[in-house]
Amino acid sequence: MVKQAKNISDVDLQICWEGKPSGLIQQFLTSIHLNFTTYQITKDELIVKTGFFRRKTNTVELYLLKDPDIMESIYQRILGIGTIVVRVDSHTEIPNRNSRIYLRNIKNVQEVRKLLRDGIEADVMERKITYFDKV
Repeated sequence: MVKQAKNISDVDLQICWEGKPSGLIQQFLTSIHLNFTTYQITKDELIVKTGFFRRKTNTVELYLLKDPDIMESIYQRILGIGTIVVRVDSHTEIPNRNSRIYLRNIKNVQEVRKLLRDGIEADVMERKITYFDKV
């Protein structure tokens, strides 16, 4: 049974991790407060916020995510950052099927990927979703 929030202040986002892209340009933009991309992992969702004049917030339920992988270019390895690529396992028509989300230039990429993977697994277990439910 799902407990309904009685009040907007009762809603708990439970942010597990929050970060910004950390490449050379992004670090400079962050230092002068002009990096407007933010990534958040909550206990239920992956949230990507972008833009300044036109703010866009994309959210994806964790149970829809699959196979978080890491890509690291030589440039990223030198800076100690990486890109997490996660597949969205949606039940929509072919154009959106198997789309991917890129969390670019993340510090501590191994730890963030593990946190995301564990969050996905916990959300799937909490919802009691089996492989056959997702097919």
